[in-house]
Amino acid sequence: MDTTLLSGKVALVIGAAAKDNMCQAIAREYARAGAKVVVAGRHEAALKLLAEEIGGSWTLCDITRKAEIEAMAAFAKRRHGKFDIAVNGCAKGILKPFEEHTGEDVDLMLEISFKGAFQWLQVMVREIHSPGSIINLSSAVATILFERHMAYMGAKAGMDHVMRAVANEYGRKGIRINTIAPGLTDTPMLQGMAQIPGLLAAFEKEYPLGRINTIDDVAFAALFLAQDRCYMTGQTLHVTGGLTLRRNPTQAEIEASIAAAGKAG
Repeated sequence: MDTTLLSGKVALVIGAAAKDNMCQAIAREYARAGAKVVVAGRHEAALKLLAEEIGGSWTLCDITRKAEIEAMAAFAKRRHGKFDIAVNGCAKGILKPFEEHTGEDVDLMLEISFKGAFQWLQVMVREIHSPGSIINLSSAVATILFERHMAYMGAKAGMDHVMRAVANEYGRKGIRINTIAPGLTDTPMLQGMAQIPGLLAAFEKEYPLGRINTIDDVAFAALFLAQDRCYMTGQTLHVTGGLTLRRNPTQAEIEASIAAAGKAG
């Protein structure tokens, strides 16, 4: 990698407080490309370890609290005088039948993936240095369908549209605003699912490139969007190996794949 791609840039990455998640991979990619990186999230120990690893800095921030987002931006500016790149990967998933979704489930999805991301974007467009790049992590299921995931899908899809609307207004200020939408991604959160024989196979056959996402796939896309040479705004990059050319498996297909693997085993 060219270690000068982001030389002179400061990146502020929130959602990096879980080991080896997408935002940790993005923070590492930015650091390797020469950026100074500030990582943020809700868990101090994980943030400290990552900051030490990449030679960056860290601060606590709960995206559901706008005052903490403002404090996070202020921290980055005190430490580095500016920030040029802002990434949000905060998310939580709920997987249950549609009629079993509770009001609390819907509130939680909206609080993190819509309201939280919305107020993060409000602060970022005000505080980011121009030219700047703002990137929100969404999901392929904001566009294509998946069963039992409705509140999450709705919140993500709503925020995707907000990103486009704000990109339309803030381009005149030299701020690029884009979205990355991965498919099912190999993260530590997936490890329990991965141990179920046949489960991942049901997904993999729907990916034209033959495998599910890795965190490095997402980080590479984030590196492209962060560079000033990237002449894009208001776009959603579907980093899915072609999944959106096809579809996610149905619940019945997932269960059949698991059953078949069990018999074969």
